Amino acid sequence: MPALVDTTIRLLGQEPLAGRMPTAELLRLAEILDGAGFAYLEVSGGGVFDAAVRRGVESPWERIRALDERTKTPLAMALRGRFLVGSHPVGGDFVRRFVASAAESGIEVFRLHDPLNDVENLREAGEAITAAGREFDAGLVYGSGYTGETEALVEQARKLPGLGASRVLLHDPSSSLQPHRARELAAALGEASGLPVGLYCQGAAGNAMAAGLEAARGGADLIASAVYPVALTVHRVSGEAMATALAGLGLDTGIDVEALWRASEVVDEHIGDEPVTPVAPRIADSRRDRLAAPRGADRPDPRVPGPDARPLSGALPDGRGRAPRPDRRSLRQSPGADRSGGAAGSLARQRR
Repeated sequence: MPALVDTTIRLLGQEPLAGRMPTAELLRLAEILDGAGFAYLEVSGGGVFDAAVRRGVESPWERIRALDERTKTPLAMALRGRFLVGSHPVGGDFVRRFVASAAESGIEVFRLHDPLNDVENLREAGEAITAAGREFDAGLVYGSGYTGETEALVEQARKLPGLGASRVLLHDPSSSLQPHRARELAAALGEASGLPVGLYCQGAAGNAMAAGLEAARGGADLIASAVYPVALTVHRVSGEAMATALAGLGLDTGIDVEALWRASEVVDEHIGDEPVTPVAPRIADSRRDRLAAPRGADRPDPRVPGPDARPLSGALPDGRGRAPRPDRRSLRQSPGADRSGGAAGSLARQRR
């Protein structure tokens, strides 16, 4: 029977949701998820470390240790091959020290993938994970179904047992994995590697949900998910919906769906129904930095929160101004209010 992995805590710790939920509430959420029946809870990764460094509020290591103290479900971390949690490759000694620190802090499962599907780039980290006595799940990234992609993925999957991997994870970061292909690849990768197969996918319009169901039918024993508010916001698979659908197919995951809805209520208090600002491309940040004058005491970094941080409506370094965000409060209508004072009335007032 397939099992589910929860990625809610990791997603709440990285952009665009970082900082929306206080750490105390995040720990309360972890205690609820701990009793829901997940195979493991993915709580950290590259995006979490990046957000923690940029915000300068909390150590990502302290958060892992605090979560480990309050949960019994194994904790997991996502790593980017030789890049680990950064944007530059690091040496073998640094990899070994980082993995050992993560294992000592409470991480029991490491999800590791190389963006170019060169599994040789997983070797050093894989050896460090195995030496630490932790589980090494190796990921293969699915592209857009180009000619020969299945053969290329199968070829790389055959190499993973030699690296010490415990499972093959099929990644679909672009929502290009069609449901029927998910089922085919789950079977093909499992047969080629002799390892269990899992699926990490995302995408709007229900494609990720359908791919997860078909992958389970094809033999996948692990599917990543998030609680409903987070899944809806960043286009992941809803754990509530996936567990219910798989149970209806006779593939019971053992998930306590009611516990997930309780967790969703906790998250919803902090996320709400406001739209989430998209993550700015890194190239835009780089251009802004090149145009900016050298930072000093009179010009703080706008990316770092604080009383002197420049608001989003301020001018760019090249003098151009950003368009102000629309005020949606005027478009809302309080209970019992006259309908003429709603959206149409507010628009009329703006014209006047």
